[in-house]
Amino acid sequence: MGLRDKYAKKIEEQGFRPIDLNEDNVQAIFNRCIAKEETPEDQCFNSILFSRLRGYSPDAERIVVFNREKVLANKKNIQYLYGQLKNIHVGNDTLQINEAFLTYSGTHWTTNKGVLLEFLYLGAINDGHSLLAAFDGKANNSTILNTDIIKPTLSPKDPAFPAWWEQHKAEWED
Repeated sequence: MGLRDKYAKKIEEQGFRPIDLNEDNVQAIFNRCIAKEETPEDQCFNSILFSRLRGYSPDAERIVVFNREKVLANKKNIQYLYGQLKNIHVGNDTLQINEAFLTYSGTHWTTNKGVLLEFLYLGAINDGHSLLAAFDGKANNSTILNTDIIKPTLSPKDPAFPAWWEQHKAEWED
């Protein structure tokens, strides 16, 4: 059993743990969920952010393929991270790309556009419960979907987190 397998098993045994919206956590989840060459096609989910059908050029359209099993195992983490976006906290279901850089505290969680795109692709996974719609080419924005699933969350680093977590942890535990 490799180090990653041991880590994944430890997380599974411990149950859900809240995580901070930051570059390292987004990249870890993205890399964990991305489909490998040997992943069978019927075990994959696709994600598209900038579709030709929504007004973008064919060159802008990229399909990112994710491993279904890994996505389902990480869905709560993805939802939890999306809950830390400023738009979720203010109840705005329209998202401009520049707004996706902001946490609920108004700070930038990243300035890296590549990591931001990884985060957005995780939200747009076509698994029947997408968190984010493909961007609209005319308005250059997206719609946050399933606002009943994405609820405002706090970073574990937030001083208000312990009291907030006591009130909300039952929503996240299986």
